[in-house]
Amino acid sequence: MLILLLVWVGRSWSLDLRISLFQEQLVDAMLFTSVDGDYSVETNRGPLGICPEGDSWYVVLRKDSLLIRDHAGAWHHGDELRFSAADEYGVFRLKPVLPLLASREYLSDLQVEISMNSLLMLNEIDMEKYIMGVSETEAGSKCELEYYKVQSILCRTFALKNFNRHEAEGFNLCDGVHCQAYKGRNIWNEDVEIGTEVTDGLVLVDEDSLLLNAAFHSNSGGETRGAEEVWLNGKNYLLPVLDPFSLNQPSARWRKSIPVNDWISYLQTKGIFLGDLQDTSLLEMHVKHRENYYRVALDSLLFLVIRDDLELRSDFFGISLQGDQVVLEGRGYGHGVGLSQEGAMEMARRSYHYTAILNYYYHQIQIIQYMFLEETGKLQIDMNNLP
Repeated sequence: MLILLLVWVGRSWSLDLRISLFQEQLVDAMLFTSVDGDYSVETNRGPLGICPEGDSWYVVLRKDSLLIRDHAGAWHHGDELRFSAADEYGVFRLKPVLPLLASREYLSDLQVEISMNSLLMLNEIDMEKYIMGVSETEAGSKCELEYYKVQSILCRTFALKNFNRHEAEGFNLCDGVHCQAYKGRNIWNEDVEIGTEVTDGLVLVDEDSLLLNAAFHSNSGGETRGAEEVWLNGKNYLLPVLDPFSLNQPSARWRKSIPVNDWISYLQTKGIFLGDLQDTSLLEMHVKHRENYYRVALDSLLFLVIRDDLELRSDFFGISLQGDQVVLEGRGYGHGVGLSQEGAMEMARRSYHYTAILNYYYHQIQIIQYMFLEETGKLQIDMNNLP
């Protein structure tokens, strides 16, 4: 069972998380470099020494053991390995070698274990530092401060709601899209750090004070959709919203052309048989608002299914004929549920407060601060620190 580590920092309780790095890759060898500060190194068999700032240690998986080469060239071995920063400002660079991948920089500590015949690399990091990295990864480095406040609250809410998503595997969250995209420390925009600090501990809850499924996507195309139209269960706070802020944004429009014969063949694979189609205009469907079904002749097909099959940016599109091509004129990017990132970014540019942005996309929510109560051992709402 995972241990919930909490430390009092400022006005909220700060959690230490274990984040699996390069989760979507099977890594057999890696290079650890101390970027800022010295790191103490130890295995389950005892301490190995210090990795000085600027030096590197090499780790490779051999059968059921870790082979470790230190910065002086000496070899060690063990079943588990830990790099611990000398202080809270420690920074390390992690570069997978087998396979060879681009390096990333992280704050705090690194734990290396063996799992599924590959290296399990765990960044042990304070929640708020993690939120800074996720916010920059999810939103990019060129947003307004007010938007980073929004993104940090969304990321913190997800992290707390899914705190033990990977408990059976020995960590809290992974760094891929299965959880939240996390590519290391934030380095490009100091507003990311400010936005996280200003919203320290704040999360979104529903009318019953339960943490939200704070869904978001890239662009709504002008209107979001209800959760029940995409997933099995609807949520009172995930209702459709007309979203003019997402229009005229980079991901608001897309277009894909498909030969008519290929489109007809695709429909046939989905059980829609058109016979000897004489009037190809029957293939057209013009949409002004989101629709659930593409209707052709006397049959229909979920737009969601078409999107998944053809790997389209969204399931919000109309269908027209141009010569021998079927043209899909699409709007938006993503599933369309919850907050539109580009719409929220535009609201931030127009000087909307972060609370107004969140209340625009989510219905009947509360923005509250969580705190840890020692007598219950649980995270609870702190009603004395509301935004």
